[in-house]
Amino acid sequence: MLQPQPGKLTGLQKAAILLIALGSDLSAKVLKQNFYDEDIERLTYTISNMDRVKPEIRDTVLDEFNQLRMARQYLIQGGLKYARELLEKTVGQRKAEEIIKRLMSAAKILPFASLRKTDPRHLMNFIRDEHPQTIALVLAYLEPEQASMILSSLPPELQRDVAKRIATMDRTTPEVVQEVERVLERKLSAILQEDQTQVGGVNTLVNILNMVTRSTEKAILEGLEAEDPMLAEEVRKRMFVFEDIVKLDDLSIQRVLREVQSKDLALAMRGANEEVRERIFRNMSKRASDMLREELQYMGPVRLRDVEEAQQRIVKIIRNLEESGEIVISRGGEDAVLI
Repeated sequence: MLQPQPGKLTGLQKAAILLIALGSDLSAKVLKQNFYDEDIERLTYTISNMDRVKPEIRDTVLDEFNQLRMARQYLIQGGLKYARELLEKTVGQRKAEEIIKRLMSAAKILPFASLRKTDPRHLMNFIRDEHPQTIALVLAYLEPEQASMILSSLPPELQRDVAKRIATMDRTTPEVVQEVERVLERKLSAILQEDQTQVGGVNTLVNILNMVTRSTEKAILEGLEAEDPMLAEEVRKRMFVFEDIVKLDDLSIQRVLREVQSKDLALAMRGANEEVRERIFRNMSKRASDMLREELQYMGPVRLRDVEEAQQRIVKIIRNLEESGEIVISRGGEDAVLI
């Protein structure tokens, strides 16, 4: 086992220590949403070969991460000069300069910084007459809440077109992004990545759709289904995952459980975190919860694929109940109710 040494940590070791500090549940989400498979392999290998991390080393890594996160936010909010001034007041001139250089060399600053500070209503008037691909590119870089408001305001046919372009967008070269920035707003000062910038994708569309109204979401998904059924199904799968069951109220969970087969519930619970387990147990009778706890205790090895398929069947039940109006999944400021 490797014992991390202060002052000699590699970037990979720092990332591993940060993930250890975050805990398994949160780290899994971070890895899934932000890393490629080869990076995940390197990180998990580093974690598995790392001995116990001393508290002072952990605190140093967390402090460094927080400083970089804070600096990046300053850059996005007000540009380089603004970030440098605030950082100097917080950590001193020398440290501030070091942080700025690290961020710039790593090219972590997202484009369209000034657009993210603009009222979505103004942005809507600003881009509504642009080509759908241009609108999709801009929305992919905005915060989901901003993007959802703009997407909801577009005409239905344009909504579907833009939504599909966001979902199928893979990588955009810096040159293309620069050109769009130049045309839309000459005053933009965001620092672009030197390498290809990954934007869009199904997850980006899902984040946006989670913020729009139910009617907008339904219209977009129906349009996608007519044009590209496989893409529509992929978006639907990611709109609500099994762990999101904790977001439902107790009566809704009880309604869902009445439709779930006991075998599927046991399999799904095998791969659930403690919060999900306790929330489900709480909404079962004592006899039923005791039987389920016993079944989980004596359940032998199961395939991950079987667990995921069981969870997906339960998610499908939840979405069907929502479609029929029996439960409502809260999204975009709507209240969750049970009829």
